[in-house]
Amino acid sequence: MSDCSCRRKFSQPNCSWGWDSSRDKYFFGYHLYMFVAAESENDFPVFPMLEHASRHDMLSFLHTFFSMKSYLPEFHREKLILDAAHDSYPLYDYCKANDITPFIDLNPDHSGHYTYKDDFTIDEDGVPVCKMGLRMHHDGVEKFKHREKYCCPLADRKNGCKCPNPCSDSKYGRTVHLQQKNNPRLFNIPPRDSTQWITEYDKRTSVERSNKREKIDYKLESGRHRSSKMWYCRLYAIMMLQHLDAWKMPTRVNTIFTFSRIANTD
Repeated sequence: MSDCSCRRKFSQPNCSWGWDSSRDKYFFGYHLYMFVAAESENDFPVFPMLEHASRHDMLSFLHTFFSMKSYLPEFHREKLILDAAHDSYPLYDYCKANDITPFIDLNPDHSGHYTYKDDFTIDEDGVPVCKMGLRMHHDGVEKFKHREKYCCPLADRKNGCKCPNPCSDSKYGRTVHLQQKNNPRLFNIPPRDSTQWITEYDKRTSVERSNKREKIDYKLESGRHRSSKMWYCRLYAIMMLQHLDAWKMPTRVNTIFTFSRIANTD
């Protein structure tokens, strides 16, 4: 069969093999990459792309993100909330150059401790660790200078430093300023150990809820289409129904029925 010269028609020439970690098995086809409005009350889908199954999430992000910029040039982006698969230095540089605040989880394979100013190390979430092995306290952000301030964990402004082996002659103990330009990946603003960062990153669950709505409730994966055009027809019909659900009309039962008729027109 490998030497067969018969003419063939491939209805989905862009399909490829990929790994589904949630099901722990390989699959042949596409994977859905979707941008969702994380702060919307109804987890609104914004822009979808069917990417090659074998394509890494970072490459899928680049393709989908810049396609979205091309189709929606007036769309304003202030924040990006992404998982650890997108933990890449060039992405942080791009966000900084375009006034976008990144909220990206650290990839443990890229993390590590390293020396900072010869006597400090940086923890895996970007917090300085002093010579005593203690994580320093966050003491504010200087946004104009793009840097964060950390102070000795055993010192306070009223009583001074109580460390038995102080690493500074200052009354208030050692202070460290972390410049974002030195490592925009680790020295994130807001810092990863702050309540603001955790609160924003928790909003990433909106994309999981949106995907669940599309794939399970509206049975996106039940399609047996032979062309990407029909997959997009099914996907965009589902997205329209998600918006209709937010308007509370039609009812949920009628919405599912309407989609079934659309799906059966193939």
